[in-house]
Amino acid sequence: MKKTVAVFLVILTALLAAGCGKKTGSSTAAITERSAPLKYGINAHVYEQRPMDPSATLDYISDMTGVMGFEAYRLSTPLESMFTVGEGDALIFKDGFKDIVHRVIKQMSAAGVKDFVAVSDAPIYPYGYKVTTSGVVPDPAIEKDMYARWIKLYANAWAAIVKEFPEITYVEPMNEPDIAGANIFTKQGHQWGADDGYTYTMTDKAHMIADLQYYIYKEVKAVNPKICVTTPGFSTHGEGHEVLDYLYEAIESGAHPFIEDFADTDPDHYFDCINFHKYLNNITLEQYFEDCDSFYKACERHGDAGKPAILTECGFTDNDNEGQERLNGDSMKGLLDLYNEKMPYLTAVLFYMLNDYHDYSVNASEDNFGLFTSHGDPEKPSCPKPVATELYKYMHKTEDVSPLYKYCPELIEK
Repeated sequence: MKKTVAVFLVILTALLAAGCGKKTGSSTAAITERSAPLKYGINAHVYEQRPMDPSATLDYISDMTGVMGFEAYRLSTPLESMFTVGEGDALIFKDGFKDIVHRVIKQMSAAGVKDFVAVSDAPIYPYGYKVTTSGVVPDPAIEKDMYARWIKLYANAWAAIVKEFPEITYVEPMNEPDIAGANIFTKQGHQWGADDGYTYTMTDKAHMIADLQYYIYKEVKAVNPKICVTTPGFSTHGEGHEVLDYLYEAIESGAHPFIEDFADTDPDHYFDCINFHKYLNNITLEQYFEDCDSFYKACERHGDAGKPAILTECGFTDNDNEGQERLNGDSMKGLLDLYNEKMPYLTAVLFYMLNDYHDYSVNASEDNFGLFTSHGDPEKPSCPKPVATELYKYMHKTEDVSPLYKYCPELIEK
């Protein structure tokens, strides 16, 4: 379908102004069988790569990844840390960070990891473009040329990453751009943490994500067609629960890809896999399943039934409460049964996180998502919580959880 750039801009402006009506009809297509065993993976911030909890060294993280038997790892490749942008938007690897990522991949591979899900949660900008805060996205309505440069830079950065690190099997272009009121995907003028109105609507975001996905998909596949390009890791929080419908509608609108003289309405040219997050906190297992399933079934509502999905964040926080730790452990088997028996579209689930934080803190919730206590906890170093023991028993079909007490053998429950 050919169209001029001028017509495209009229369509895009109208879409951004008017928004898209979400489809609510359910699909009759049903996915009843899993094509391969579900893979289990982990999120873990390696200290040498991301200086948070100092006890979470690469040696320790890779060792415990092997003990647990995780096959997938969410690899942090923040674009801002990975590159310097030179004149002409030239991408220059930062050798120090690049070398650390190579080390992480090497040691995690030796620990048994087969799938690396590369994700960026730090933006990158064209040469000379100054932003009021990290997370700003150039406005396509008033910064058209800069917006086009930003998209192409993002796509070229991901192409450079997958060329440099051929072990990467999934590309997750960005983390949780759908969160309303967050500091990512904001307009120029936004100040970090301020409620200042420099925000995009969910419709705006969906159209910009569609452009980003198209160009990233094209450039990554040119390097390695076997790589699975996912959607962003959607939070599914609040209005974000419907972001997948918005994204499909943006693709269906015929307004993309940006600055081209054609429209591409095939979602297979934007992403191979749905990527989302869901935590079992303060809701029942039944509600958890309903939330996940209704989010995912946007694929079916938009004629894309059968698209595989990956959960790159799932799990529990216990807010440093032993009672909640036990309740979370009691829920783990039911959660795993849901994934395996009622959500056959899932190909992998990656738990957040491997360890609690100790000599680092965000808040009581964020600090206590670990399957294990912090390796730096002086009283219970790297001690498995009930969620870890239940997950291990499920994964390995065993009642012997003694390997999990490698760093705290005196705490093995009798």
